[in-house]
Amino acid sequence: RIMAKSRFEYVKQFEQNDKLLLGTWIVIRLDGRNFHRFSDEHGFLKPNDERALQLMNKCAECVMFEFHEIVLSYGQSDEFSFVLRPSTTLFSRRARLARQTDRQTRRTDGQTDG
Repeated sequence: RIMAKSRFEYVKQFEQNDKLLLGTWIVIRLDGRNFHRFSDEHGFLKPNDERALQLMNKCAECVMFEFHEIVLSYGQSDEFSFVLRPSTTLFSRRARLARQTDRQTRRTDGQTDG
């Protein structure tokens, strides 16, 4: 995807500024994917299997350990939200990166945008 000094460099003029406001909290919500199938394959009891809750909490803990800009995480159902401090520079504070990653993930799972 090298565009520098190429014939496609003109595309950059069409990019929009999608940086999030400085000094504001950012909340990233991650929704579970194929959670029913995952639960069935691991024999999790509904609605709140203790092993599933411990697994999800450990995953959130690992994400927080990896990204020190996260000050709080919380889960509900099959989703987790992560709150980033207002001073974060993670992903250059660009909103597009999160949406793009979500779309790519859904496409690999056979889902479509929409």
